[in-house]
Amino acid sequence: MIKKIKIDQLKPGVFIHDFDSGWHTENLFINQTLVKNTRTIEIISSWGIKEVFIDTDKGLDIDEAKTGREVQLETDENLRKLAEADPSSSYYVPLKEEVALAEDIKKEATSVIQRAAQNIQEGKPLETEDAFLLIEKMQESVTRNKDALILLTRIRQKDEYTLMHSISVGSLVLSFCNYAKIPHDRTLNFAVGALFHDIGKTLIPLSILNKPGKLTDLEFEEMKRHAEYSAEVMKSAEKIPHEAFDMGLHHHERYDGSGYPHGLKGDEIGFGSQIAAICDVYDAITSNRCYRDGMDSILALRKLYEWSSYHFNKDLTYQFIRCVGVYPIGTCVRLESGLIGVVVGSTDNVLQPIVRVFYDNKKQDSVTLYDRDLFKIGDKVTSYEDAGKWDLKKLKIFEDLPAGISLFS
Repeated sequence: MIKKIKIDQLKPGVFIHDFDSGWHTENLFINQTLVKNTRTIEIISSWGIKEVFIDTDKGLDIDEAKTGREVQLETDENLRKLAEADPSSSYYVPLKEEVALAEDIKKEATSVIQRAAQNIQEGKPLETEDAFLLIEKMQESVTRNKDALILLTRIRQKDEYTLMHSISVGSLVLSFCNYAKIPHDRTLNFAVGALFHDIGKTLIPLSILNKPGKLTDLEFEEMKRHAEYSAEVMKSAEKIPHEAFDMGLHHHERYDGSGYPHGLKGDEIGFGSQIAAICDVYDAITSNRCYRDGMDSILALRKLYEWSSYHFNKDLTYQFIRCVGVYPIGTCVRLESGLIGVVVGSTDNVLQPIVRVFYDNKKQDSVTLYDRDLFKIGDKVTSYEDAGKWDLKKLKIFEDLPAGISLFS
């Protein structure tokens, strides 16, 4: 049986099934292991890991620990309560319509990031004029529809991670600032910081950046230096806001002090860097990388919720979850009516999205795809559905979108 325990409950003889360390996306690859002595526990704790999943069939049991299923159900209920506290949603332009506009913005953003990277490699200073013009367009897009641009950045090859990650984090930060009603000028400062938060990776050797296997200790230390490199690059730019510079330097700091490069704690970390940390991790863990596939959005939200007890500002994390929505585009759900489908759009209530139905559980039969607006009809989501049970790629849920979006690999 799989259970979840806190690190201080760990003892020799327990078998660790999962280190729950995905928040540290460049972390070392850690295998499942039997804890043989207290030194192992000290090492795991030094990594900043607060909780682990154990397998009681392969090692000792911890009686008071909750099962993995109990933890998931409790987290899902807490996510729904978060959304119920503020169910309103800003809904303006349908996804299909905005995707067509966002495609051009994505192409422009790609060019801006590529030019910036080339300039850095050639020893030239970072130029931000084009970036601010781009961010204005990105801001307009996420205001019309918060999902379109973010979804487009998910269409990426595994070797395009660094490029698309920057655009995606920029889009997520803009969407968050819209939701949190951050003043426009400050939003732009945060967005330019998000867009260039990883620009320092341009100075990391590709042999490390794209390495498909485990990093050595020296390689991992070099990878961590990208935050300082990003700050150095931003320092070379004219008119770069201090908040943007700080985001480049401190987006890997963690609220409990377990981050880098300075081990800052709590509100020692700048507001923009706290936002960037959440958006950065969310995109990183949902993205396919050269060494692993990304997790689906709802699993990522569950992880963020759990990690908010340690690694992130809890209030900002809760706002981010409300902003993204507890039923993000692409989430497979079961409805009160007995229907099963995939979330394909937003309505005025985040708890009642538009669902593309493909199965009637009461009749135990597939149905021709059709969209069900839960807000208009009054239907409700009762639970998340395991997408792995269904061949969603074969169903071509998003085939009608002009960019050919498919969230199911």
